[in-house]
Amino acid sequence: MLLARIKIKMEHADLIHKSLKPDDMKWCYTYSKNGYLYIEVKTEKMGAMINALEDYFINLKALQSVINFLKEIKL
Repeated sequence: MLLARIKIKMEHADLIHKSLKPDDMKWCYTYSKNGYLYIEVKTEKMGAMINALEDYFINLKALQSVINFLKEIKL
C-alpha cells in the first residue's frame, strides 16, 4: 500500500477543501485544519498515486488563480 499525505499552509484552505470535496473518493480525499489543506492518497499502484497527486495540484493551481482574480476585483 502506498500512502501520500501532503500538508499545505494556504490562505482559504477551508474554501479550497470544500471546492475539491465533490471529487473525494474512498482512496483519495482532502480535508482542512487550522489553515492547512491536507491531501491524502492511498493506493496500491504507483501510477494511480502519480495521477491523483497531479490532478490535485492542477486543481490547486486553477483554484489559486480564481482566488487571486477575485481578490483583484475585490469580490
